[in-house]
Amino acid sequence: MEKERLLRIVEGIFKGTGFKVARMEFRGSCFDLAASRLFLLLFVKILQNIDSFTEEQAEDLKRLAKLFEASPLIVGFRSKNEELEEGVVYERHGVHALNPQTLYNVLVENELPAIFAGRGGFYVKVNGKYLRELRESHGYSVGELAELLGVSRKSLQNYEKGEQAMSLEIALRLEELFDAPVARPIDILNSKVEAKMNVEPETELEKEIFNRLETFGMRVVKIKKAPFDAISKEEGLKILTGISERRTTSTLKRAQMVNEVSKIIHSDGLFILKKTKTEVVGEIPLIPKEKLDEIRDADELMKMIEELKKEIKRKIFS
Repeated sequence: MEKERLLRIVEGIFKGTGFKVARMEFRGSCFDLAASRLFLLLFVKILQNIDSFTEEQAEDLKRLAKLFEASPLIVGFRSKNEELEEGVVYERHGVHALNPQTLYNVLVENELPAIFAGRGGFYVKVNGKYLRELRESHGYSVGELAELLGVSRKSLQNYEKGEQAMSLEIALRLEELFDAPVARPIDILNSKVEAKMNVEPETELEKEIFNRLETFGMRVVKIKKAPFDAISKEEGLKILTGISERRTTSTLKRAQMVNEVSKIIHSDGLFILKKTKTEVVGEIPLIPKEKLDEIRDADELMKMIEELKKEIKRKIFS
């Protein structure tokens, strides 16, 4: 399955279930789609083989998810030489991964998966308190139930404490025995991740601009694998920030992508170039670095962005 076809399928699933979607066509980007609906926001990486997802992409994706209170997700077709199973959640570098059919089941059929792939096979997580209640209500001691399942007393005790994942085979035995589901669903649409937020700038120009933005009281988080180079934030304000030596075709294309994704994630965008004339691509201002010297704080920066956007709109409609 070609990546473009896979992209169209996934994009169609999101759009068909009421999501607004922005697509990134940026080589090596940590995400290919941003999808939002009501209070849900997802950054999605599309890959034929989920093993090609790099740790660097994962760290960037998790940073974005953390900053925007979003869920990171990988949608793919295979792992190594095997196709991803329907209804199974995989993981690469701390990010959930699944196939398009599983995504369809979640969004269209409202069926959350409960099975995850781990070393050695498929597993589920169980509600330990509920499992203990089931055991006791059916009159089994820990030893009796452990013997029936073919597991150790220690393993069963760990299941009931919620300290150990259970193999799919054992979960199916329990469900047959108690005639009740024991697996806990995996809410892939509301995944919370931890992320390393302190990343050093990669160039002298980035370092200089980061330092200047920080004097405005803003925190600047470096993003390596995206059309933008950083997220500049202050309280509830977040700006997708691109940095470039000069105005090029590539810079303009990146600004266009930032323009699309900013609408989806309800954020502002700004490109700062070492030397350029001031202009606006869509609603994304491109300004020379020296213009930052005229600004004292984050409020003035936002005011400048809004004035530039209004000026362009006036020219368009005049």
